[in-house]
Amino acid sequence: MRARRTFIISIVLSILLVSSIALVVLIASPVFAQENAIFSVSPGSFTARDVPPLGQPYTLPETIIVWNRDNVKRLILATSEIPPENETAPGYEPIPNENWVRPYPSSILTDENSYVQLKISIDIPRQENFTGQKWEVLIHVERQPIIVDNVLEPVVLGLDVIVRIETSSELTPLRGVTYYLAFLISVILVIVAIVIAAWILSRSRGIKRGRALLRA
Repeated sequence: MRARRTFIISIVLSILLVSSIALVVLIASPVFAQENAIFSVSPGSFTARDVPPLGQPYTLPETIIVWNRDNVKRLILATSEIPPENETAPGYEPIPNENWVRPYPSSILTDENSYVQLKISIDIPRQENFTGQKWEVLIHVERQPIIVDNVLEPVVLGLDVIVRIETSSELTPLRGVTYYLAFLISVILVIVAIVIAAWILSRSRGIKRGRALLRA
């Protein structure tokens, strides 16, 4: 009887131990944090279409909202990362260079029970082979731990936003080059107009002078 009671107690203790460990892991996980809205990001993913490889920074119209529903201020860090090849969506490849995508601000102190907006700057080199591409990049957002009762929190909460980038089918004209060509054409037209006007004026004067000589 005593052996049976000991066996039952050991089973109960084992169940309680496993449940406690699972609860700790769950609380420390980003999923739990997002469900309980202590720390969350939105959207979880989005697609940026017709992104031009300009060779200069271009800011996406989409933004990332980062919520801090804690009762203290939190430092938020944001970085871009290349996803594993086997984890991208069908038809997409990991972006060749994570430095082409930059979330900003990359570091910001968020007030308690508040949110911040992160913008995304894209700077893809202006090359023909970068047109018509489909890439994925991860925007990794972390909530940094703080000191509570002279003890540093052991858990860093991190969430990923999947950004799918579809580049434009062709290179767009550079704005500076277009303005320069328009200015150059305008200058040439003005010079041509001045030359034609001067030629017409000189010819008119020559005709008048010739008529005056014939009368004399």
